[in-house]
Amino acid sequence: MLYPKSIGSKLGFDEVLEKARAFCQTQRGQTHFDKIKFSSDEDLVGLRLSQTAEIKEIIEKGDLSISIELDFDIFIKKARISGFFYEIETILQIKDFLNVLKRVKDYSLANKDEYNHLFKLFETIDVDFGLIDQIEKIIGIDNEINPSASKTLEKITASITRLEKNIIKSSNSLFENAKEKGLLGDTALGIKNGRVVLPVLSEHKRKFQGLLIDQSGTGKISYIEPLELVGLNNELSEFHIKRRQEIIIILKSLTADIVVYLDDIKNGMQRLSVLDFLRAKARLASEWNCIMPKLGKETSVTDAKHPILQERLKQESKDIVSLDYGLDDETRIVVISGPNAGGKSVALKTVGLFQYMLQCGFLVPCAEQSSFMLFENMFIDIGDNQSIESDLSTYSSHLKAAKHIINFSNEDTLVLMDEIGTGTDPMFGGPMAEAILEAIQAKNVFGIITTHFSNIKSKADKLDGVINAAMLFDVENLVPLYKLQLGQPGSSFVYEVASNIGLNRKLIKRAKQLTNTKQYDLDALLAEVQTQQEKIRADQVELAQKLRDAKSIEQEYAGLKSEITAQKKEIIVQAKEQASALILDANKEIEKTIRIIKENKADKQKTKSVRKKLSDKGAPASEVLIQKEEIIETSFKVGDTVQLINTSTTGEITEIKKNKATIMVGGMTTKTSLSNLTIIGKKTEKAIKKYISHASYSDKQLSFKSEKDVRGMRTYDALSEIDSWIDSAIILGVGSLRVLHGKGNGILKSEIRRHLKSNPAIAKITYEKVDLGGEGISIIELK
Repeated sequence: MLYPKSIGSKLGFDEVLEKARAFCQTQRGQTHFDKIKFSSDEDLVGLRLSQTAEIKEIIEKGDLSISIELDFDIFIKKARISGFFYEIETILQIKDFLNVLKRVKDYSLANKDEYNHLFKLFETIDVDFGLIDQIEKIIGIDNEINPSASKTLEKITASITRLEKNIIKSSNSLFENAKEKGLLGDTALGIKNGRVVLPVLSEHKRKFQGLLIDQSGTGKISYIEPLELVGLNNELSEFHIKRRQEIIIILKSLTADIVVYLDDIKNGMQRLSVLDFLRAKARLASEWNCIMPKLGKETSVTDAKHPILQERLKQESKDIVSLDYGLDDETRIVVISGPNAGGKSVALKTVGLFQYMLQCGFLVPCAEQSSFMLFENMFIDIGDNQSIESDLSTYSSHLKAAKHIINFSNEDTLVLMDEIGTGTDPMFGGPMAEAILEAIQAKNVFGIITTHFSNIKSKADKLDGVINAAMLFDVENLVPLYKLQLGQPGSSFVYEVASNIGLNRKLIKRAKQLTNTKQYDLDALLAEVQTQQEKIRADQVELAQKLRDAKSIEQEYAGLKSEITAQKKEIIVQAKEQASALILDANKEIEKTIRIIKENKADKQKTKSVRKKLSDKGAPASEVLIQKEEIIETSFKVGDTVQLINTSTTGEITEIKKNKATIMVGGMTTKTSLSNLTIIGKKTEKAIKKYISHASYSDKQLSFKSEKDVRGMRTYDALSEIDSWIDSAIILGVGSLRVLHGKGNGILKSEIRRHLKSNPAIAKITYEKVDLGGEGISIIELK
């Protein structure tokens, strides 16, 4: 049951219908909109929604793009009468219809698993689509009967062609003679009533033997059929009559073939009209971003947008605020309060329109996860229902609506009441509204009720299944937010709004004095609570955004770190390879030079030659001071100048224990096996280092400092500098490093040690001895 009868109009559903109807291509399709009915049958509503959803998906995929034409008469009653035949125009319309029907049926069959509802709609259609080929054989692309449609018509057409040629030949001869004599008014032959005529100047018409067929509007031209052409024209007319008679015979035969499938054609037209209707609903749903929600035992709707209001706001370049709401066994009635023009009525109408659209088979514009319960009854009391004819005031009309709602409601009823109890003295309207709310709640209905009355807000907290809700208001800017918040009543913000529009402050102050103290305190408290909640909500939004930003930065940092680590490893490998290649090449060249000098002890010319060759490789000849006496082949001892085999590193032996030697390299010491050393002279050491210095390697080795002070630096800068410092140490062959990071609150120290643990080149990290700095210094041992 629906109340009132004008419920569709009050909820705005009439506008929805008109919008959808405009998408129909056919009048037959539009007639289905007149048959739409509100239904509580879940299977029927589910079917209507599923059909529309399927067509919407097909449209959005770009499939089945067809133009439906159904608005032509197939003369169901006359078609079976003997002698009746369809004219060519109607037959062509039937052919176009059959082509569309065939496309739809073929598509539905090919996609029956995906679009089962479309398949079921056309499954029973049984038309002989061979009629399409039959029609095309008889009616040509020029929309005329093909001469080959029958043997008789073929002969008649040949005769007409022959006669027309003879007539043209004869008329051309007559035309040229008359033209030379200056008797004609036009420059071409004329055709009047299907007969060839000469356009003769009227003053010369008596000079021609023939029949006067017609005259021009001014009377200056007389169209005369010469006697020589009369016989031929008569014969041509007879053949045209015979042609028309034969065409009628052909059309009757074709009509008889069509009539055999007339019931199926009629059925097909009906099904295509339904498709046109469904496609109109689907196009509207696509335009409004509607979805097919779930049907169940509770209503939970998110991101609901009133479609008509959204269109209006869009024209004003404004955005609509979406609505979230829900009804279930725990929350059966929601009492919405808040300021005027704050969106209470819009929220109420959105709930009503969505429910009405859904139960009439329309998809609704909300989030996909939304769900709806269906109702057997839908009763609303929205707007000013006063009636002069019925002698009803606004308040009387509200009471009449309340009476109907209380008398006929049950647990399967949705009730929507806007501004309950208004239209009379608030002192009496408030208690009456409270009593009505109690009566409605006792009926166990579902509903949305809006109010300004404080006693209704208080009553809502005391009734089972009834909950308060507020339309939020921006107290700072004194503008409504149009957002619904469940769980608490809303303030009317009467004095705030009055202040915002510039009402006299003394007047507002006086109004506050006249206000019932308890009521004023309650409203003020609600306003304060809402203000605090808005602040908390704003802080939560800001915090959530900051967390998202932090997470994004963290992910970006992790990705950057991973990329830098990978690049660093690649650079180190490349640097080592290049350094090793350079050193190996230098060692080979030096060893070769020493060998040649050794082999040619007395050959100064040869020595000079190899020195020049070594100089050409990169070092000046004056710096390559390799002498035969510098090549020492003896056992190692402290003080010897040695070189690490296959490296450019040189130093002095400071200690020898068993098979290991301690070497002083620059300001650092290192231990290695004697088998890794070769003895060289001082000048050779100088030459090697001078030669290798061409690649700046030795300079870096000598200038490198094994201690790094990062105290007072920012963590990021410190980590970057330490990474670069360790890379240099690895390339230069340094084994131990010291980092001065200080103790402080331990942040820099912790970050450095955490960062270095992931470095594969580090063997271990320890703190310095207590007397030398303790935890303020980290010792790094490289592999």
